[in-house]
Amino acid sequence: MDNTAAMQQPISLPSRYFWRRFAAFTLDVLIFQTAILVAVHYVSMVFSLDLGFPGWTSMECTERVPDQLAQRIDTGWPLKPNELRTSEICEMRQLALGKQRYLQISVLIEPWDYVTPAQVLTVPIDADDDPVIGTIPAYSNLASGIGNTVLIALAFACFSANGRRTFGKAVFFLRVRSVGGKYPDLGTTFKREMLKFSPNLLFSAAVFAISLFPAYPKQDFDALLAVFHDGYTPSNDGTIAFYIVGTIAVMVCWLLSFIVWEGQSVHDRICACEVVSD
Repeated sequence: MDNTAAMQQPISLPSRYFWRRFAAFTLDVLIFQTAILVAVHYVSMVFSLDLGFPGWTSMECTERVPDQLAQRIDTGWPLKPNELRTSEICEMRQLALGKQRYLQISVLIEPWDYVTPAQVLTVPIDADDDPVIGTIPAYSNLASGIGNTVLIALAFACFSANGRRTFGKAVFFLRVRSVGGKYPDLGTTFKREMLKFSPNLLFSAAVFAISLFPAYPKQDFDALLAVFHDGYTPSNDGTIAFYIVGTIAVMVCWLLSFIVWEGQSVHDRICACEVVSD
């Protein structure tokens, strides 16, 4: 048997459609996420709820701070000649948590632009308008993260089940199919999409876990005012770094599975599906 000719023949690997899948996924995420955000905006406006999406809150603030609390602020955080302070009591209705009240102190340093405060201190207050220093669990962010993931996964699943396809896959001539050649039903595609977007759930859980730690270096309100007077400014660098590292890790895992399994990612492998050109 002559094996030389067989060895010289090029090995044919199944097409992976990487860039077409990436472009289709990006287009679909933009469409579905925009639709979800618009719907959330109108629901939050109608029912005066904070559903946890940044920039889409229903917080209402007033500068009518009780005299006793205003005096504590003036004493603990005296202003310098080039500073301007605004103190507000803000009320926010969060889904499943009812009404929450916060004290928000903003200090601008000259020259100021009235847009980005140099220092912002936000703490919960009780019914007697006394600041409550401690952790601020991000329940609404956790709920909105889970809700957003479920909604976008359901949208992808509905448009991918039983031979249908999403807008992006239609534009780039792709379709989800079972390995056996049939088309997956809604239950299978929903499982597939939930697995695809499961890193979003991990991010939401991690952010919630971070919120269980003290938000500020001092647990006494007067001591906290003194720290801010000395120039302390809260930083989100740790959270931003977490998102960057987490996103890179997810992308690396997805690409490795995509390469090793010749076009099948983790969620495709578990659900016995594949993306084919149509």
